[in-house]
Amino acid sequence: MPIILFKLNYLDPGSGSLLIQLLAAGLLGGIGILLKMFWGRIKAFFTGQKYIPPTVDKDEDDQD
Repeated sequence: MPIILFKLNYLDPGSGSLLIQLLAAGLLGGIGILLKMFWGRIKAFFTGQKYIPPTVDKDEDDQD
């Protein structure tokens, strides 16, 4: 009696669509996060100003 192995080389349209959606969401999400991180630099570049990174203000209560 031969051993029957599962054939895993079939990809139905639903699975293919899911994989494409996952790739698209990853790419668009990554681009969105990069834009959010570098928005100050991008805006400064197009307005012709120098980019000054934001500073963290220390409260008087936070000092050790």
